[in-house]
Parts: sequence; C-alpha cells; structure tokens
Amino acid sequence: MNFDYYYGDESNQFAFYRIPRQLITGEAFKKLSTDAKLLYGLLLDRMGLSAKNGWYDDMGRVFIYYTLDEIQEDLNCGHEKAVRLLAELDTGKKGFGLIERVKQGQGRPTKLYVKRFTTRTILPRPAAPQDIPRVPIFGSQDFGKSEVKSSEKQKSRLPVIGSADFRKSDASYIESNQTDLSQLYPSIHPSATVPESRWIDRSECRREVQEAIEFPLLCQQFGYEDVESVTELIVDTLCSTRPTFRIGGAEMPAEQVKGRLQMLDNGHLEYVFDCMRRNTTEIRNIRAYLLTALYNAPVTMSPYYQAAVQHDFSYPQRE
Repeated sequence: MNFDYYYGDESNQFAFYRIPRQLITGEAFKKLSTDAKLLYGLLLDRMGLSAKNGWYDDMGRVFIYYTLDEIQEDLNCGHEKAVRLLAELDTGKKGFGLIERVKQGQGRPTKLYVKRFTTRTILPRPAAPQDIPRVPIFGSQDFGKSEVKSSEKQKSRLPVIGSADFRKSDASYIESNQTDLSQLYPSIHPSATVPESRWIDRSECRREVQEAIEFPLLCQQFGYEDVESVTELIVDTLCSTRPTFRIGGAEMPAEQVKGRLQMLDNGHLEYVFDCMRRNTTEIRNIRAYLLTALYNAPVTMSPYYQAAVQHDFSYPQRE
C-alpha cells in the first residue's frame, strides 16, 4: 500500500484511542504487557459512552459492558489471549488492579469497572448523577453566559492565566453561599452541613493533583505559570470547606464539584488548554470560567473531539 504524508495539522483530524502516558513510562507498569495497555485504552474509551448513557451504580461509579467476543474482535486475538489480558488488568493476585469485574448472574453480561491508574484519597461520589442540575456544555452557546461577554468588533485574546486578573475572584465566586441546600438539592444534599474536606494536608493534595495531571509534562507544553495557576485553582477547590461552588451560573454542591475535579488527568487538562486557546470571546471572570471548564471536561472532552473529527471529515479529501 502506498500511504500519503501528513500535511500541516492533518494528523489531528482522526479519532484516537488514548493510552495514559503513565502506563508507558511509569515504573509501576513496566511489567504490564503492551497488549494489556492497549486494552486499557479501549476500556477507557468506552467510559465516555457509559457516562453518557447513565450507567452508574448506586455509589455513582461508572461501569461498562465489554464482552470477550468484542475484545477478541477489536484486538484480533483468540479467546485465551482475551481472557489472559483481562486477568492481567484485573484486581486478582497476579493482576495490576486496573479493572474490576462483577458478575451479574447467568444470562447477564459482566460489569466492568475501569479503575484509575493513579492513587489518591477519593471523596464520596454523588449517589445519583441524574439528579444533578444540568450545566451548560463547555463550548456551547449556553456555556459561561455569566462569565463570557462576546466581542463583536474584534476577537479578544484570553487573559493570561497567571496574570493579576486571574487571581481576582468576583463576589459570586468567593462569598460563601448561605442558601439551604436541602431545598435546592434535596436528593443530593439533605442538609446545609457540609463535611470538612478530607484533604488534610494541602501539600499532599497538591502532590496528588500534580501526579494525576502529569504536571511537568503540562508545563513543557503550556508553560509553568499557566499550568501552576490552574493547579492552584484545583487545589483551592479541593481543600475548600465551602458548601457550594458556582458552575456555569448555577450553585453546585461542593462534594459533586470536588468529585468531578478528582477525575481530571493529563488529557483533560490538555483539552481545557486547547479550548482556551481556541476561544475568541472576552472573559470577564477567568477563575469562574476555568472552574466551569475543569468541571465539565470529563464529560465533554470526548464529544468535543468527535465533533471536531466529523467537522474535519466534511471537507473534501486531498487528492
């Protein structure tokens, strides 16, 4: 076959499976086989669809369905190899603990839980994601109406994240909200009393965040000052004892916001920085805008890139 070269940024027009860089370079995963790492990437890819379909258990954890037949077809391998790769990723004695399989009985498919490849203290997840008020999708027309002001005369650049404007928090962001949460979110937060953050040590919280987002690599890509400012915002939020945070103009329970921020990894941060670079509107409250972007990233990243791919493929192909 005679394949053509890539020109410009044409390589960005395709959909990709994402294998976490830490699985390739991390010392803890050196003995994990390449095929198992590829399978983990396929499992991660299905997480977005499961979340979109509302496949959560009673504890708010996302699960997927991925049968042996599907694995064999996708990896072009036999039954024995598919079983061995799942066992390698599983939580058994010989496995790496990256997935957990839960059998549901005869005739029903096995649930697969894809687990994080980094370790950290986990805050409680919300019991029912469907009860959470709808937040405008990052990148949509409704997103950030309270923070973003369109500029008709010129395309204004995004303020530098590390500048003084970034560290200024408006009253809606820093003031404690005294609203009775039992009235706003009775199914999620029965009372206005919020348990103190489980992040006991701020420095430990920062270390965990930096590990999860692969801080040094992000600094190489986007600059230390900008990455440090976003990291500080994440740490501030996780260590805060506020009962709510304003997300896209709506007050959200603190536990829900913190739980979502704990899902962030390197890919999510790259996505947020990429969206910020593409932004052409004036942002009046960069801190509130960023917090909303970070909150939405785990659920909007895949649809965003899928839409970009469909858009690029709508153009005539190079002869």
